[in-house]
This record gives sequence, structure tokens and C-alpha cells, in this order.
Amino acid sequence: MATKSVSFVLVLCACAQLSLTLTFKQVAVMDVRSPAFLGLLPNVTSSGVTKYDLLISTFSGIPFTQDYVWGVPDVGSRLEKPGSWTPEVITNQLHWPNEIEPVPVDVFGKGGVVSVAGGFFLPTKTDGGLFLIDGWPGKAGSPADISSNDVKQDWFFHRVEWLDMDGDGRKDALTARAFFNPLGGTSKGELLWFQQPESDPVNTQFWSLHKIITGPDTFFRTASLPIGGKLRTVIITCGYFSKELRITWTEDPKGNWTNAKSINSAVIDDGLQYFSVEVADLNADGKDDLLVTVNSPNNGTVYVFEVPDDPVTQPFERILLKSGYSVPGFFLNGKGAPGSAFPFYSSTNGKGKPYILVSGDDDRHAYVMTPLSQDPKDWRYKQETVYHGGGTVGQIVMADVNADGIQEVFVPAYSDNKVLVYQVTDTEG
Repeated sequence: MATKSVSFVLVLCACAQLSLTLTFKQVAVMDVRSPAFLGLLPNVTSSGVTKYDLLISTFSGIPFTQDYVWGVPDVGSRLEKPGSWTPEVITNQLHWPNEIEPVPVDVFGKGGVVSVAGGFFLPTKTDGGLFLIDGWPGKAGSPADISSNDVKQDWFFHRVEWLDMDGDGRKDALTARAFFNPLGGTSKGELLWFQQPESDPVNTQFWSLHKIITGPDTFFRTASLPIGGKLRTVIITCGYFSKELRITWTEDPKGNWTNAKSINSAVIDDGLQYFSVEVADLNADGKDDLLVTVNSPNNGTVYVFEVPDDPVTQPFERILLKSGYSVPGFFLNGKGAPGSAFPFYSSTNGKGKPYILVSGDDDRHAYVMTPLSQDPKDWRYKQETVYHGGGTVGQIVMADVNADGIQEVFVPAYSDNKVLVYQVTDTEG
């Protein structure tokens, strides 16, 4: 198969005029209908080698259609043989599967468990939930719905993280859920967690539900940040419908989230449709920052929020990295750009400021943003197009899947019915 390369020559330090050539080389394309969210599941062999399975969620907005979660075992061994990329069905029993992730081995004491956060507000796709699928690769079982059925009202879920929320030594399922009525325009959001039961957790339906706060509705991240002079586990949440970016934490000395009186929450920013958030040191100053995307049909943005020394008493400084993302042509409600963004290092540049990969969502692109300086106070970036397609681009993932020291980037071209794979390298000159 012919390969394609996209190269960018960028100035990283104006004073020294150091140039960096960043190359995205297309190495494979897999045909799959409507790929939306991707995940990479690491499998460590008996010899200590890590291999990756590619997980793919696909869905359709057409009522009563069947949606799928697919898997490609050991995708790294197939990079040079894209004809062998025949995805295997993990499940076709869920409606609108969103983010799919491997459950960490320390959650249940074993691998091979996949989590799926599902549901959306479109007709016949509204019965969302949080699901566990055991037995991949090999013989995947039926999805177990661990989300509560309290006041069943068509909640949909996007993400789950695993954290011991009550100090019992078992990691619980932290998540957020949303409800939206497109006819009346009403919406709800909740940050909550489901308590892992003592026995047979993978197959137990309806784990006990614990609500934290109302408002958050889509993506979130946990992190350790200074609160009142102490490092605490915090939850940074996006409110797409509630239009709030929040930080939530517990004052409980043991980090127990069961005591509602110990839970505090504060607004970081408001008034926008906050879509995704990542926590990382983006300017290499030794302090964490928030990388946040705001999804909009005509002026989407990528922001950085610098975390203050004490988030309780000091404001987060908002810095604009890029604006102007928009949906071309005529669009329906619910369309917007950009989607998720995350920082990364290439195989040869593991220090200094990271690059940023951005999914354009409904603007038909995938982008890479490169810092133009290593000065921590200089937030200028240059953005280049990695992929330009015919429609929506989903959630991008990245890893060195064949252990050759070069990272692979997987781009789901939802509207073009394919997953593109790039190898990314940079060289200094």
C-alpha cells in the first residue's frame, strides 16, 4: 500500500533558530463503518512484551439501527498488512457506544475487561448506561450494566475513571451522565460514582449509586492538585449543557467521598460549551495546566487554564491557544468543533513543551499544534492539518503499538468510514 507523509518545519526557539521537522507518515488504513471513539488495550505477554488491541465504537444516528463495539487484536503486528485488519465484534447489544477503554488490571485483578459508556439523546439511542464486557480477546461476554436504574430517564454517559471513592480498597466507577430533551431544550447533568460490590463485580448489574454534584454532564479528568496547601484528588468536569468548567474535591482527611458534607466544588470558568479536558504540564514550568476544548458550530476554541497555587482562593488564568473552529456549510443542531484534544511527545522529543493533537469533530479535520517557543510564558502555537476528510472526525488515540520506538496515531474518520494510522517522528535541525 502506498504511504503518505505530512511534514512540518517549525521554529521552536526564536533566539537559537532551532528548527524541528515533525512528520506524520500514513502507514495503514482500515475500512470500518462509522468509527467514532477509539481505545488501545495493552496486553502484556508472558515474556514481558506489551501488545495493543485496537478498540472501536461505531454508531448511527438513524433510528433502530444496530451499533457495534469492535476489536482488532495485536494491531501492531498488522501495520504492514492492512488487509488483515478484520475487526471482531465485541458487542452489538448497546445503543450509541461512546468512549471505550480497557479496565485497568488492578480494578478486578485481571485483564480482558472492557468498559463502554453509552447512550445519546437521539430517538431509539437514549437507553444509555455504563457497561462492562468480560472476556476480550477471545470470547467476549454480554455487557453488564453497572449503572443504576434509579428514576430511569434516558441518561447518557461518555467516560469512566476508576478510583477508590470510599476507602474500602476496591476501585469504584467514577463517571458523569447527561440528559437532554432536544424538543424542549431541557437538560440535566450529574457527577456520580458507582460502588464496586464485594463479590462478582464484573457480572453484577446495577452497582450502588452515589451522587456527588449536579451540573457536570460529559467529559472529566481526575488529578492531584494543591487544595489549601495539601495535595488532594480533584475532579475537573466539563459541562457542555450546563456551560460550566468545575473543580470538585473532598475535604475528608482520608479522601472518602461518601460524606456529602466534606465535598466542595467551585466554578473555574462558565458561559461556554466545555467539551473535553486533560491535565498536564503544557508549558514545562513544573506545574499542571488544564487543556480544555470548547465545542461550537461557528467559533470553537482550545484553551489552557493555568492551575494557581491554591485553586480555592486564586483564579485560574484562561489562555487562548486557538479559535475559529467551525462547521462548514449547513449544519443541524448538535454539530460543533473542535472535539477532544490531548498533549503528546513524539518518539524523540520527550522533554520540554508537548505537542497537542486536536480532533476537529464536525469540521472534518485532525490537527497538530506545535509550540513556537520553549519559553514557559510564550503560549504561541502553530497549527497544521494532519487529516482532512469528508465529515466528522472522532476521538484520536496514540501509542507505540509495535515496540519500535515510534508512536502511532489512530484517527477515526467517522464520515469517511475508515481508521487512518500514522507514525509520528520529529528531527531537530
